[in-house]
Amino acid sequence: MGRWNLNGKDFIAADAGKFFFPLDRRLEIGTEGYSPKILEKIEYAGANAVSFQQAEQHMRVLGGLEVSGKHIQRITERLGSEREEIRDKDVEAMKAGKLGVKILNRPKVCAVHVDAGKVQTRAEDGQGPGVRGEGWNDTKVACLVSYQGVEYDKDPAPEVPAKLVEREAVRQLCQEMATIHGKSQERKEDEAAPKPCKAKEVQSSKQEVMKSEPLVRTAVATQEKVERFGWMVAAEAMKRGFYEAVRKALLGDGGNWIEPLGDLHFPGWTQILDFLHLVAHLYGAAQAALGKDTKEAWEFYKKLVKRAWSGEIGSLIKMLENQSKRIGKPGENTAKDDPRKIVASTLDYVLKNAKRMNYPQYRQWGLPISSAPVESLIKQFNQRVKGTEKFWQPNRVEAILQSRAAYLSQDKRAEEFWKNRKSVGRAVGRNRLHRLLNPVA
Repeated sequence: MGRWNLNGKDFIAADAGKFFFPLDRRLEIGTEGYSPKILEKIEYAGANAVSFQQAEQHMRVLGGLEVSGKHIQRITERLGSEREEIRDKDVEAMKAGKLGVKILNRPKVCAVHVDAGKVQTRAEDGQGPGVRGEGWNDTKVACLVSYQGVEYDKDPAPEVPAKLVEREAVRQLCQEMATIHGKSQERKEDEAAPKPCKAKEVQSSKQEVMKSEPLVRTAVATQEKVERFGWMVAAEAMKRGFYEAVRKALLGDGGNWIEPLGDLHFPGWTQILDFLHLVAHLYGAAQAALGKDTKEAWEFYKKLVKRAWSGEIGSLIKMLENQSKRIGKPGENTAKDDPRKIVASTLDYVLKNAKRMNYPQYRQWGLPISSAPVESLIKQFNQRVKGTEKFWQPNRVEAILQSRAAYLSQDKRAEEFWKNRKSVGRAVGRNRLHRLLNPVA
């Protein structure tokens, strides 16, 4: 049996366990050297602060604890990985048909809003100092929302919202949507930055479109491909009882990956084209066809948006076709910013999504027609993971996304994680042997 001497005292191997009892067990201190309550604070700071450096400041000022940003990063990534493992187990159970509903109150009306954001990644460690292999990659985000189960005898809002026919409000709305999805983030340095968005104007526009009253939202976020993402969203919908709802919808921006995802995982659900993305396309087409910021372009946009809001899709298509014929069709090598290309692309966008544009019927059923909830959610994810100076390793940002998603969900899953998490081993933190070896007289 091993024997050694410390500070004039002899110890044998059997004594080693005494260094950790009974305080570590009583406080449930794990290998990190912190109690669960402190770990919870560290993860909260790491997942919700703008950066790990800011999280370090929050821990110092608000928690009275000195924890380095690097240490906060390691702990948050590891805890995010644990949440990732839980998510993946749910996915496997969903694939096997063994995942059940995990809530008591099933919603009557629900919607899954999906969209994509941006994150800047770099090569893995071990390739020398500095950032290497950097590039912008997509993140997939889903916002699952339950709504009040209200259905109407007729369209409750037949008139287009006032904010969607106010020139400045529409311009600001389109600008913000471009910013959220990374276009301004990825602009060349010599390009002029867009004018700041007027938050009140934008929010007012979104609220006027959002007639359905939301109840509870939860979030799913990943860097994985669409196939994996689809299973993650389906598992989340199953746990929340969405498949048993009376009215259920899938909303998106019309991206070519959304319809197949819906057909595979949400068959029979009402697929809806986000009205705000349609607004952005119609506004762009009007500007291209009749001149940027001209009175004629604005008047044409108002006619387009009123047709779309009223569900007059045939008339909307005819108006776009007439403009496309007037200015001419684009050629194979026509630039993306050519007016002919913009109008033709908008026409194609409307034709492709026409079956998802019956907005009067959706409003009558009490369904949302805007994916503003996921737009807001992406913005909140972007506050944590997106920035020109933020370069993430893919495996690490995935873990951060899981912790961030937990705290952005409104079902207390972040807190439930800590109630069920078991302590991992025992800790030997800084100066933890000092009291045992030098007891106070």
